[in-house]
Amino acid sequence: MNRWSWLLVIFGCLALLASLGDWKHIEVLPNEQPVAAGEPDLYMEKATITQYGEDGSVSYRLLSNEVRHYEEQGLTELASPTMTLFRAPQPPWFARSNEGFVHDTDTAETHTAEEILLRDDVHLEQREPNRIEITTTALRVYPDRQFAETDQPVIIDTTSGRTSAVGMSGDLNTSLLKLSSSASERVHTIVLPGQFQRATTKPN
Repeated sequence: MNRWSWLLVIFGCLALLASLGDWKHIEVLPNEQPVAAGEPDLYMEKATITQYGEDGSVSYRLLSNEVRHYEEQGLTELASPTMTLFRAPQPPWFARSNEGFVHDTDTAETHTAEEILLRDDVHLEQREPNRIEITTTALRVYPDRQFAETDQPVIIDTTSGRTSAVGMSGDLNTSLLKLSSSASERVHTIVLPGQFQRATTKPN
């Protein structure tokens, strides 16, 4: 049973304690099935999902205005998600978008790995020690591998300037980004004025 199946059980119990939170759910009796084929098995508003790693540390925390989970497809839809991707002892990454999807993918080792697809006005940001903000239209994040990638155009803003590329893949643990170009579009960087100017010594 995967983590989303456990969520179905947990939030079914939480429905009996509605006075403790602002959770909303779709009520399905044991002998009933959802009326519409597209109706989710689990629905939540203002949801917070925390995923833990094998060592018990927090892997990521995901907040969403709405969550719709479809058990048969193994797919979860997110509305206006924001995510904090932890990588202790380094500072975390922050991500946000207008919509998102979570599902499991098979790996070469016949294991499953969680994939989070963020779409529509995607921002991925590292705030310290050096600010990096990545803007694109779609981004795939693999929390288990601390890896992100996109084949869509990206803009990367830093304290030094702005870089644009036709795609990107990145190791979020080391903050090492690999930018892609094409025959017609090259990786382009604009450096802010004064970045390479030597500091002048004030006269006594």
